[in-house]
Amino acid sequence: MIKEDILVSVKGLHTLDKDGEQEEIEVISPGKYYFKDGKHYIFYEEQPQDGTQRIRNRISLKDGFLEVQKNGAMSTKMVFERDKKSESWYNTPFGNLLAGVTVTDMQVKEQEQELDICVEYDLEVNYQRIADCRIEIKVMEKDSGLFHLR
Repeated sequence: MIKEDILVSVKGLHTLDKDGEQEEIEVISPGKYYFKDGKHYIFYEEQPQDGTQRIRNRISLKDGFLEVQKNGAMSTKMVFERDKKSESWYNTPFGNLLAGVTVTDMQVKEQEQELDICVEYDLEVNYQRIADCRIEIKVMEKDSGLFHLR
């Protein structure tokens, strides 16, 4: 079972519809991990590149139901569930957006010192389809030696 102190890598890949161009963003941060009542909890913070307020993140996972909650300079509570569409407000310093996600695939791989989550989904913003997306979340024990920069 994964210990409390972790490193978390969250990588997002967006393929924009208009030209097939791909945009990738990755955040690597220390964090905390808990497993309680059959549910995985991941907590970490990120510092936006523009120097605005830190963002506190909570990810929870149980039986194909993934929830990502952000609080700070940006805030949202997004739900990812197989074969379902969910909508949530994504609050940014530049205004609020209605984000809709429809999960097309979700893979979860649990190992002794590592947890890998990969979700593929269609993204809508204000009811307009924007991109095909993939989010990859990798959680590993801080002292496991599994972390490598690519």
